[in-house]
Amino acid sequence: MIDIYTDGACSGNPGPGGWGVLLRKGTSETELCGGEPSTTNNRMELLAVIEALQSLTQPVKARVFTDSQYVQKGISEWIHSWKQRGWKTAGKEPVKNEDLWRRLDVLANSHTVEWHWVRGHNGHPENERADALARAGLEQARRGGKPVSGPVDALNTEPRPSNNAQSILEIQHAAVYRGETCVFSDLSFNLREGEHVAILGPNGSGKSTLLRLLSGDVHAMPKADTHLVLFGEDRWNVWDVRQRIGIVSHDLQRDYLICAEGLNVILSGFYASNDTYDHQDFTKTQMTRAYEVMQELGIRELSGRRFGHLSTGEQRRFLLGRALVHDPPVLVFDEPTSGLDPKACFQYLDLLRAQMAKGKTVLLVTHHLHEIPTEINRVIFLKDGRILADGPKSTLLTSDQISQLFDSTIILSQANGWYHALPG
Repeated sequence: MIDIYTDGACSGNPGPGGWGVLLRKGTSETELCGGEPSTTNNRMELLAVIEALQSLTQPVKARVFTDSQYVQKGISEWIHSWKQRGWKTAGKEPVKNEDLWRRLDVLANSHTVEWHWVRGHNGHPENERADALARAGLEQARRGGKPVSGPVDALNTEPRPSNNAQSILEIQHAAVYRGETCVFSDLSFNLREGEHVAILGPNGSGKSTLLRLLSGDVHAMPKADTHLVLFGEDRWNVWDVRQRIGIVSHDLQRDYLICAEGLNVILSGFYASNDTYDHQDFTKTQMTRAYEVMQELGIRELSGRRFGHLSTGEQRRFLLGRALVHDPPVLVFDEPTSGLDPKACFQYLDLLRAQMAKGKTVLLVTHHLHEIPTEINRVIFLKDGRILADGPKSTLLTSDQISQLFDSTIILSQANGWYHALPG
């Protein structure tokens, strides 16, 4: 069940207006807002609900909370008579805002929705947040003199995380070099507990460097305005971080010793090493955990086989097991299905989704759209070392925007919440 809180605002009515949305599923939250330079309050109330439902990538059960009786009564009571009369009121006048009512009708019928009215400006916490978002959208539209919409970050408004969602990663104004090459000159990015994010970008965009930054293999330049916090701490031990963030990358698969036996691949996760060595000791608990992980991933019977003798998909499973031995709260995947045949691809994505279902926070770094599971709802566009866009999957994954990201004409197709890229 998803709870959706919406609100609209208008200065002048008609005048510049804004809409705000708070979506909550468990401890995961998403905030959206936007506005129009010339509109009405009722249109903003309607547009808030439309944008909320439009951001959902698959049919869901949802509760919508609005302080607009115009919206709540209109969609649950009045709309039936309007449609029977050909979108006319009882007085045979055209229904005001018919265009928005038609859009809302289609979206509402795509989901199972409960409609609830709350009293506005009465101390309701979520309604107050939606109101603040609507006013932020109004101000953006007023200053820009044109329609705006998007996630809160894109509107330069301070996001409000869930009270229960802990910060995992906060990067502000980071400059990162690989040798003498400046990959990121001003990188800002945040990730919170329970959030599933896909970072999408072409080759050379900086994805590999971002992975190395997370693993502690490269570091940001020390600058006065640079702010890098992991799990709420600005000073940390890299070995502690590696126990809390499990990374499965192409670099690791390419460089892993081919002579290592399967069991030792899993055990090497306890030391973040490439194979195991004589000076490393493993407790009975650690050995038991390694066998549990192999059983979970369906590779226990391969525990004695050398890494170089495994298929690409089997290697990928062992490296996932290596990442899971610490039971880390965060998993980072680098193009997880690259090189896999369709069957192995689907099986691996099922394993990835199973980790999400267990409550793991997943960060996916890729340029393959088919790898983005339905559970991921936030997408970041990375190109030439810069974040070009950061917002809901349904907003960013369009043919036009993907074509611009990859400098090529691309047509997106969508089925059951999954996306595929086709040549234009």
